[in-house]
Amino acid sequence: MTERQCMIRIESAYPHLSDKERKIADYILNHPEETIHSSINQVSARINVADATVFRFCRRLEFKGFQEMKIVLAADIAKNRQMEQEKSKYQDDETMNLAERVFQDNIRTLENTFQILSSSAFNKAVDLLSTAERVAFFGSSGSVTIAQEAHRKFVRAGIMTYAPSDGEFQMLSASQLSAKDAAVFISYSASDKHLLQVARAAEAAGCPTIGLTGFMKSTLGDMMDVSLHTVSVPTDFRSESYVARAAQMTLIDALYANVISRKHAAGHEALTQHLMAQN
Repeated sequence: MTERQCMIRIESAYPHLSDKERKIADYILNHPEETIHSSINQVSARINVADATVFRFCRRLEFKGFQEMKIVLAADIAKNRQMEQEKSKYQDDETMNLAERVFQDNIRTLENTFQILSSSAFNKAVDLLSTAERVAFFGSSGSVTIAQEAHRKFVRAGIMTYAPSDGEFQMLSASQLSAKDAAVFISYSASDKHLLQVARAAEAAGCPTIGLTGFMKSTLGDMMDVSLHTVSVPTDFRSESYVARAAQMTLIDALYANVISRKHAAGHEALTQHLMAQN
């Protein structure tokens, strides 16, 4: 696993933090320099919370403690300084300058998503998709098109897949899944009530579930057997959910590439064993 970033984790988890946790998050995001030069006691005193609350906040972000969080935060600060010093090659060309910003936003989104990608969760998702008899892709709102594209991609791997877009058909399809199948739920907000109902139907059917969301902590993500999430870079002219689509599709591409690789390896091994048995 690559080194995870501190600010990315905070921003990703922010919508689902408690009021006290948001106070800590706000302080760190607004005063990163002061944070890395402070003790946990000093930070907790400044925002009037208990030391234990700050420690639990760090653990919630999957750090071992406050010290580890400060080390990663210091790396964030150094990287941000470097990015600020890098100037566009197209300062005198407004059209190309804007185009460069779009490309750079997408690149940063992909880099940030990979930074927080859990190797254990990703491997488990590949295991489930590689061994499933059927794979159902479910999406809400703008993620419906992502689910349908994932279906078209994975069907090429020789897997029986489908991606129902109609709400009623989604519920019916989820209820007919089994423990031998896998269901993938794609939603940036992870808060669509209908998709949560579909996820509960799949869960009740005993089907393993994989979530692809835009936040580290969410109701949908907590329901999943495997939870993967993307991180997007907000811009002045595109919403975060729209920017996140590039990361969603890339993550699906990475899952697809691994499933294809495993199926080819399994097929080669089966052929080898068959030839050995004939000799």
